[in-house]
Amino acid sequence: MGTKNIWFFCLVFSTFTFSQNLSVNPKHPVYDFLNQLRIKNILSWYDDAILPLTRGEVFIQLQKAKDSTAMMSENDKGRLHLFLQFFPSSRKSNNSFFYNNSYGLGEHFFSWKENYAYSYQDSLLSFSIAPLVTTKNIFLKKTAEQLHSAFLITYGGAFSLEYSDWFAAYLEVWNGYQGGDKKASMTDQRVRQSFSVNHTGINYFDQTTGYVTLKKDIFKLQIGRERILWGVDRYDQFILNETPQTFDFIKFDLSYKQFSYKFLHGWLVQPTAIAYVDSLRYDVKSRNAKYIATSRFGYQPFSNLSFGVGQTIIYANRPLEIAYLNPFLFWESAQRSLNDLDNSFLHFDSRYRPVGGLEFNGTITFDDINFNFLKKDEWNSAGNRIAWQIGFAITAPLLLEKLSLYGDHVQIRPYTYSHPNGGEVLTYTNNSFPLGLDLQPNTAMTSLKIVYDFNEKLTSSFLYRYTRHGDNIIDSTGNMIKNVGGSILLSYRKGTDSPIATFLDGEEVTTNFYALTLRYLISYNLNIVLRGEYSIYAQMKNDKKTLLSSLQINYNFY
Repeated sequence: MGTKNIWFFCLVFSTFTFSQNLSVNPKHPVYDFLNQLRIKNILSWYDDAILPLTRGEVFIQLQKAKDSTAMMSENDKGRLHLFLQFFPSSRKSNNSFFYNNSYGLGEHFFSWKENYAYSYQDSLLSFSIAPLVTTKNIFLKKTAEQLHSAFLITYGGAFSLEYSDWFAAYLEVWNGYQGGDKKASMTDQRVRQSFSVNHTGINYFDQTTGYVTLKKDIFKLQIGRERILWGVDRYDQFILNETPQTFDFIKFDLSYKQFSYKFLHGWLVQPTAIAYVDSLRYDVKSRNAKYIATSRFGYQPFSNLSFGVGQTIIYANRPLEIAYLNPFLFWESAQRSLNDLDNSFLHFDSRYRPVGGLEFNGTITFDDINFNFLKKDEWNSAGNRIAWQIGFAITAPLLLEKLSLYGDHVQIRPYTYSHPNGGEVLTYTNNSFPLGLDLQPNTAMTSLKIVYDFNEKLTSSFLYRYTRHGDNIIDSTGNMIKNVGGSILLSYRKGTDSPIATFLDGEEVTTNFYALTLRYLISYNLNIVLRGEYSIYAQMKNDKKTLLSSLQINYNFY
């Protein structure tokens, strides 16, 4: 038996002798490492178009990389060695502080090996408990304002359970406290999207995620709530981004050789409606249902080329539609048979590496699948709702070994992601936040990101974004003068708005955004993130400058 066959047998056998079906946080730095190895043609078949992956999937990629160390630099070998400690072939119960403890308290804090507060493992079952703690100091300075500062702390825990090679369950829950200036604390997404902070006025915020995963051979079924990133751009996922709050979903995956199929049905949130009933019951709160269904068929014919075709439906204000729970159905046709009540999208994406060290990616989204723009003089029609992005990534051997360069350009035509006569009901949003990029329609954005890995523990990045937005024209009293398709919450109004929607028409708003980030891995459990941001927001010759800095210390958190 040849060496490759022996390796393949060992790799496949290992996947059946332990359960590794827990998700790996999409923010974990291992994804950046694996992504760079693909660009360098070391992991040519690695696919991260949809995250998170399971621990077993990450482990297999790391083992493949281990088999290709001859192609790696010393820096990549060091990072590989580090992540192999993070993702072992199986859990070790003696890495538990309160059970079969082989470490002291200090060693638990500063060990590079996987460890927990408590863990147990036998031939079939394993479970663990880990504390989650983060602290964050924020300093904010805006034009003509004094310095604002805030301190955030979150504390909670995570529980995981795995049985045999097919079942995994995970629960994470934490509570947070924000002290200091609220203007500063609101720059943190966890606070900004907190119902408790924004609607009750208290200084506490909280969050919970959890799921149950069933995986066998090429099939995976998941029910839960966790962050899903969906898109071929590593840092700016186009379909599902980290912009909105997490939502509940049912997810089905099918992967076989060069083919993959992903399906997700999610429960979204509409803003709460409050109505006065009578003097006895006073105000009554209500919230109508809203859902998303999305799927992607992926095909990688060659190691350097991949394609994806996807569809998305947003529907609301009624019970579940069985048609959108069917993964094997063309939903645009189905929704027309349901009297065309919903908002549908069609996506195409691709990645291509002409040489090792250079990769291109691109995505185009058609809102409501309207191809009338192909007709003469129809490109600028209000019905032409298209969004697209094109990007590139460059690494060694075309750059210095520790350097990576990423570029991206996005255009979102007027009215895209909104829906006529629906208000926010059928928009591409979750609780008023965009599901994709944090951009409004009628916007163009160009970004450049430089990443430098000092060593396997310390990584830096510099990000620059230039954004141009055509905003709706509003008078001093807040009344609409002209709708140019610049808001995701206001779509085209037939008979009121112009049928011509020129890209970037309206009131010009530009933003220059700069961000410098340093991440240092202290141990398996501990990491520090230092970040500085500077932005210049210009509207009607009125510049607003913002300087933001933060220091975040994470324990079992990314």
